[in-house]
Amino acid sequence: MNSLLAQLRALDPRARIGAAAAIGLLAVGAVACSPAATPVASASPTPEPPATPARVRITPVGTAAPRPATFVSIDKSIPVSPPPAPRSSPTPEPGLWRLEGYIVDDSGKPIENVCVVIGPVPCTQYSPKTDERGHYFVDIAAAGTNTVLLAYDFYFEIPGRQTVWLRMTPQGSTTFNAVLKGT
Repeated sequence: MNSLLAQLRALDPRARIGAAAAIGLLAVGAVACSPAATPVASASPTPEPPATPARVRITPVGTAAPRPATFVSIDKSIPVSPPPAPRSSPTPEPGLWRLEGYIVDDSGKPIENVCVVIGPVPCTQYSPKTDERGHYFVDIAAAGTNTVLLAYDFYFEIPGRQTVWLRMTPQGSTTFNAVLKGT
């Protein structure tokens, strides 16, 4: 019995519970068995199913982009010919307006993983990012009828490219496309 306990201690912690239960049953059975019959316990860890690999998007590390002296306005949006969407974007919930668009490089190719930041805070793990087509969307609260319209500051950043700052006062869903030039 002592050798079984030593084997139990050597097992992976997840397998110990099942093995301890098996040893307990064997110990109860050993009392009822004759001395000639020696119970043998073998415990093997239960294999876990392999984890499905998830597509990880790298978040740019750093602090908040320095606030610029001037902002780009919504009318500076550029025309973009995006590739077809592999899936459709969900429609915004009632009471929300959507800011969406595409971020491209100097040659018009989409830039994936551009961080879309609202306000003067750093890009975080949970900040929205552009997809493989350079597409992004952010839903913001729609203004009510007796509400003062708010100005929002957005910025688009990724290491190795110039940051674009957008200041806008939304009055409905809006599209904004931009070029991030290389630094």
